Amino acid sequence: MSTAGASERVLPRPAELEPAVSFWKQIYTDVSVDQGLIHDSGQNLVVYGQISVAPPPHWAERRQQVRRGLERYRSAFRALADQQGVPNDALQAQIAARLPSDVQVADYEAIADRLRFQGGLKERFYEGLVRSGQWRAHIQAVLAAYDVPEALVALPHVESSFNAVARSHAGAAGLWQFTSGTGREYMRVDPVLDERLDPWLSTEAAAQLLSHNYAQLNSWPLAITAYNHGLNGMRRAVRDVGTSDYVAIRDRYKGARFGFASRNFYPSLLAAAEVDQNAEQYFGPIPYADPVVPIRVTLDYYAPIDVLAKSLGLSKAELQALNPGLGPSIWDGRKFVPSGYALALPADPQVDWVAAVDALPLSQVYRDQRPSIEHVIASGETLSGIATRYGVGVQALMAANGVSNANRIRAGQRLRLPTAGAMPTPVGGAMYVVRPGDTLDAIAARHGVSVGELAQLNALDDPNRLRVGQELALVEGSAGP
Repeated sequence: MSTAGASERVLPRPAELEPAVSFWKQIYTDVSVDQGLIHDSGQNLVVYGQISVAPPPHWAERRQQVRRGLERYRSAFRALADQQGVPNDALQAQIAARLPSDVQVADYEAIADRLRFQGGLKERFYEGLVRSGQWRAHIQAVLAAYDVPEALVALPHVESSFNAVARSHAGAAGLWQFTSGTGREYMRVDPVLDERLDPWLSTEAAAQLLSHNYAQLNSWPLAITAYNHGLNGMRRAVRDVGTSDYVAIRDRYKGARFGFASRNFYPSLLAAAEVDQNAEQYFGPIPYADPVVPIRVTLDYYAPIDVLAKSLGLSKAELQALNPGLGPSIWDGRKFVPSGYALALPADPQVDWVAAVDALPLSQVYRDQRPSIEHVIASGETLSGIATRYGVGVQALMAANGVSNANRIRAGQRLRLPTAGAMPTPVGGAMYVVRPGDTLDAIAARHGVSVGELAQLNALDDPNRLRVGQELALVEGSAGP
């Protein structure tokens, strides 16, 4: 854990950042999702106008409107340059009125090239505030445990609007928007289990990452920027600029990947933290969602999700809400919930979840994961032919293997098939040896079968007459007693 003192856990807010912080506060609290600002992408983010756009998810229409809006403002700047700064229409007059006093006519072309559109986030921020109630107390406790500034409770506003299952075009996922590469350094990220989508586990990972960044950079502005730009990227920035001063790096670092998002990540976080801490001032009363505090019970065996739901008396929907990191292959039965996984269960003082998990039927849980089925592509094979051979859809096969173009496969390539492999042997095995004190009722309950099924499988005339050492078949096809 970090050894940062209390004073070091207060985020610095240099005066030079105030224009950027004000800009992001406007985006979060004043500008709706069907609006956006045309602004200078330089240091002070000067706003020159506001335009209407189609709201999400109408992305194609929205992109066209943004492109037209930017071109209109760029044309106005270039016209002003030609006219030596004298406006001849309303838009040019609006721009001229908003130009900083130190801007010269010679600068207009450069400003036109720097113009950028930023969509409003007012509704998303409000929705994030409501959702945050589910995890806010947990996040605050974890940040405190790692000596991370409490203001970082607002980081999910910037990253995901507190949407625990959010995914970005770049492949980041979850409340804290970990990429798969960074995520694997702190969590399990694979097709069976993606802990980036678990808001409780990913919060622990985010606190560890932020604490590590601070230990390496000794600056919270740099550590927070590294969350977006990468630790090595910020080390290069410090080396190239020759200082650890955040403002100097923000103003002077010219790294190829240090673009608008990285340059504005820290001021956008400062703005989000201020709005988060004063939410009612901006939005009125907030109906925060109730806190969700699950009970975690570690599984000793691999377990099908249907077995867990039935044995624990929960619906799959209830389990999925508390365990969003479990992959699609678990929910459709192709894979088991992994052994060692800390299953999240609803907090209920009336239920002993540890005992309930211990009582899972041994004939329906396993020591091994259900295997995958793979196909090695032979020369001349097509994806559609492979899909037909195994009775799966082409799109499902492509999704399971991250294939974006069905025609771009090669001989020797291994494909994971979106279908289940053979069932492994259950923990309880196929047979059970009667022990002193056993009853047929108890044996049946422990192994997830009915007394009638057990009696029929073993041709028992009298279910009450068991003898110590007697072998009972638990599954169809096993040898009888």
